[in-house]
Amino acid sequence: MKPLLILSFFIITWNCSFSQNNDRDSISRVIAKRIVKEKGIKLSPEFKGSALDKIRIGLLNGDKTDLLKIAPYLDSTRKLTEYLGYHILETEERQIAQRLIIENCIFLNTEIVIDNKITAKSFFTFYKQNEKRIGFSVDAGAFLIAPLKDRSVNFEIQELSETDKNNLKENENVLLNLPWVKKNHIEQLINSKNPYALFKIAAELFKGRNRFDNYQSDAKNYIDLLDLLTGTETGVKNEHQKITLHIDKDYDPASRLNLLIYFAKNYPFYKWNETTGRFENDNIKVEPIEQERVYFQLLSSKVDSVALNAFLKLTTGDVLRVQRLADEYENADMDHNYVLPIFPFRFLKQMVALTDYCKSNHIDFKGGPDVLDNCDRLNSKLSFPQRYQLENKLINTLSLNNITAYEYWFLVYEQSNDLSYSAGRILDAFYSKNWSKIVNDKKQSDLYLKKSILFERLGIIGICNNYLNKFINADSATLNMLKQNVSSDQDINFQMAKAIKLGERIQPFKIASKKYNGGNYDTIVNDFEKKLPELMHLKIDSSDRDEKVSTLLSQINYNQVGVALKLIENYSFKWNDSKYTFMDRDFGFFNCDFNDPVIRGDFLDYYNKHTEAEVYAHYLDKAKIVYKNAYQSLNYDKIYEMLKFDTANAFVGGGGATRDNEVYLLIKLLELNFKTTLGFPCKLCNSANMNGCDSLDRAKEWRNYLKENKLLKLSHKEPMSFNYQDN
Repeated sequence: MKPLLILSFFIITWNCSFSQNNDRDSISRVIAKRIVKEKGIKLSPEFKGSALDKIRIGLLNGDKTDLLKIAPYLDSTRKLTEYLGYHILETEERQIAQRLIIENCIFLNTEIVIDNKITAKSFFTFYKQNEKRIGFSVDAGAFLIAPLKDRSVNFEIQELSETDKNNLKENENVLLNLPWVKKNHIEQLINSKNPYALFKIAAELFKGRNRFDNYQSDAKNYIDLLDLLTGTETGVKNEHQKITLHIDKDYDPASRLNLLIYFAKNYPFYKWNETTGRFENDNIKVEPIEQERVYFQLLSSKVDSVALNAFLKLTTGDVLRVQRLADEYENADMDHNYVLPIFPFRFLKQMVALTDYCKSNHIDFKGGPDVLDNCDRLNSKLSFPQRYQLENKLINTLSLNNITAYEYWFLVYEQSNDLSYSAGRILDAFYSKNWSKIVNDKKQSDLYLKKSILFERLGIIGICNNYLNKFINADSATLNMLKQNVSSDQDINFQMAKAIKLGERIQPFKIASKKYNGGNYDTIVNDFEKKLPELMHLKIDSSDRDEKVSTLLSQINYNQVGVALKLIENYSFKWNDSKYTFMDRDFGFFNCDFNDPVIRGDFLDYYNKHTEAEVYAHYLDKAKIVYKNAYQSLNYDKIYEMLKFDTANAFVGGGGATRDNEVYLLIKLLELNFKTTLGFPCKLCNSANMNGCDSLDRAKEWRNYLKENKLLKLSHKEPMSFNYQDN
């Protein structure tokens, strides 16, 4: 089906795309129709209530004559309007007819193939040739020719884990008393120990299968009841012809149909075992559950420690089994505990490959107590000076022998933004500092290249994707090392080729092509002391008023900060955390909680008595940033290093923002000292609680300024930052 999408309204919840026949579905249609009417959009006749819709109802009820009636529509290009949640679709009748046949028929491909090539004539011919053989299965809720029990099916029966057995036992009473269980007399079949109950459960599951605008949200209950009654999991092929144990997660009904076929063929062979209290089939081999699968199941445990321990076990498991199961669980969109990385299955695929490589090459990836202790500290709530000092300590004391262990634990704790941003800065600075040791040691350079590709494959934003940036503008010795390196690992060879291309391509310094944008521009606010109170007293919705106040605050200059803080003292934002964000985002005062009246008072006192440069210097000192020489002059080499590495991005995740911390304060000092902004706006940002700005371009240009004006005493020849941007 290839419908023309006319309108796609905002989707409030996931269920709107596959909405069920409930109040939400009706509401979505009403809203969509109202908007169409208001905008004067002319649509095709509506499918609901049409002759084709009546055929749909007939097919659902098993009226075989409607199979004949639908044939002419397979040639019709006439369009009808359909509603799918908040989406309005104009679809050709032939496409709807094809869909209705697919949804309501389970003919074998050897009998007929329903696709875009089918015509009214070919389907009519098929019907006439098979009219007497075509029947309607009430159990399946579908038309068929070949009986279910006569069809072939591939399957795999697997024992349940103890965790699953316990969970099912706890939920047994609920499962046995579900409305559909009682309505279809399945409860009576179970009580009489009749294995036909297994077939009926599979039939009800398939009968309620997903259809256009109807999503079967309770499929897991059917699978759980079958697992409870058999003490096993039944795997069958899905639409991709692969055995799946996650039938309830499949949107396509192929696996549900194969499950129904399995029980249609095999339910008579199941006998009730009084000892175990379940149906058992002695003709079927039950495969023992893999230990790795047990751990994968535990990833969804509500107990954080259980889920985390299972994750750690899997990172060191059998590579092929873990990666196969990771793909299986990823494709099935299985649930997991949120203490784990945001994409746990993707992470496991790469982390198990990393640990396998490390084990094969005698590389420590777990570390000792000191590694875990430092990671725990980075994962805790630290003041800025505490965190910054710990980061600096690690940058200067880590070694090539334990850096991989830190990366391993940094990946495990991906959910901690504070830790991941610290990790981004630590790894960036560490690798530049130790670069010569890496490129002059084959074991280390191979490890670095291996990690670079595994981290890229995590499928998440962060500097994990930028490890090869260290090869940009590589010297001849590094290029020769790469060209002469030989590895049996194809990942390493692949990354070597990419690194050579990066190293050979000279990247000259470029001035930022666009220094002003919609979130950062120069403004002048006249009559500010009059305009702000007027906005704060507007009789409008509080959110709208807050937005106007924030917009005005985003346009003020440094000399208006004191007035702004006094004027908004008693003004309440709907979201209180939004009140003082302009002080950090726009002016760079990152290490102050302006919601605290004492801190706010201290700031105003110092602000009113000192120059702008003195204020910025004061707050750098309060943050314990070392940026001066012994004689209090600016140490340009230290500033250069901070401009290079302290505009930090997270190692993995982090939302894509940049942690600037002290960088903007340093840039303001340079701007005031050299009386130039290098063409950038006077402020870091005009945020208005919306626009995000960073200091990457400014920092890059100021590093170039310090170098070009020969203000540096050190060579600073180490590789560039992971955050390099070719602008």
